[in-house]
Amino acid sequence: MRNQDMLWDPSEPHSVERLQVVYKIVERCNLNCSYCYYFNMGDNTALKRPARASLSTTRNFAQWLAQGSQELDIPEVLISFHGGEPMLMRDMEFAQACDVLVRTVSPVADLGFSIQTNGTLMTEGWLEALKRYKVHVGVSIDGRRADHDRFRLDHQSRSSFDATETTIMRLMDASTEHPHLRPGTITVLHHEVDYRETYRYLRGLGVHSMHFLLPDRSSDDSTPKLEDEARAIGMGLLDIFEAWMTEDNPDINVRFISETLRHFQIGSPQGPMRRQRKSNQILVAHSDETITIDDSLIPALGWYKAISEFPIAQYSLRDVFRNSVFGQLEAEVNRLPDGCSGCPWTQICRGGDLENRFSTVSGFNNPSAYCSTYKVLYQGICEFLVQNGYPQPEIDRRFGVFCLA
Repeated sequence: MRNQDMLWDPSEPHSVERLQVVYKIVERCNLNCSYCYYFNMGDNTALKRPARASLSTTRNFAQWLAQGSQELDIPEVLISFHGGEPMLMRDMEFAQACDVLVRTVSPVADLGFSIQTNGTLMTEGWLEALKRYKVHVGVSIDGRRADHDRFRLDHQSRSSFDATETTIMRLMDASTEHPHLRPGTITVLHHEVDYRETYRYLRGLGVHSMHFLLPDRSSDDSTPKLEDEARAIGMGLLDIFEAWMTEDNPDINVRFISETLRHFQIGSPQGPMRRQRKSNQILVAHSDETITIDDSLIPALGWYKAISEFPIAQYSLRDVFRNSVFGQLEAEVNRLPDGCSGCPWTQICRGGDLENRFSTVSGFNNPSAYCSTYKVLYQGICEFLVQNGYPQPEIDRRFGVFCLA
């Protein structure tokens, strides 16, 4: 966006700094995680697509992506291999796909690769492909055995824990010579888990980068019971924050902590910080050669199902970005729900993620289903910081005067 006073338009050149394409190279999974947004949220379109992306599909997609990146002057492209479970693809087929993408896309944009895996199917062939193409790896693990196996079972209700833990350790060993293989982790939060222990467990494995996800939920799902669970999740996040602060290691990255603490930097302006969504625009590429918007919005299913799919044979990247849905999403991200008026914490949460704000009655104009989570977390962070020497007047300046417990 060249002029900050102009409306952002991703179909104009120079409007996207980095294009992240979540490439669903496998549209099936060997696990049956009950909370999975992709298979267990009421959207069954994945089962209507080819189970795996063929090499021909990857060639067509790579050409489409290269042409679009060149036309729109996109300097950086990140391909995030995803599923389903991407390692259901044979390692040689994956290597061929990477080779096609490198030869086709890298001449027009800086190209990077990442993969998100459940860690149960790692082979030596896969490890060699990840090394060769410098693929950064994320592993989904929900903590210690009992916590992980609460939801992350296979289709015969068998544990996936041992295989996942072993893969993390193998990647850690390989990262001594190939630093990009040091795995990051994604953990879905649950209200009954002791997250101090989860943090210690992941650190014991050597994990340096952690991301904790709120369970998929929309505003339609709100009940008194779920409100209690949301508050408990807030306490869990606060436990992670305190464990991270106690360890006091700046090399450890926990995404929600880094995103939150930037609002507490001494000397930074108070008030909301506008989300810079343009710096990383997400699209999803499917095995049937169609493009969709970010599918993390699936919990807003009533809205999501009505959004168009774009066959790459009929739509260029610029054509996709001309669709009005991108302007709608940008407007919603930067518009606070009416119910958030007067809340001091909106300076940090900005109303929460869109999928958690959606209801069938009022669209995205609702407080997040995790509003209670944010309130518990931010209040607790303020109290912890003040107790450890952060100036109380700075808290008051940013969020108003309130009584710290």
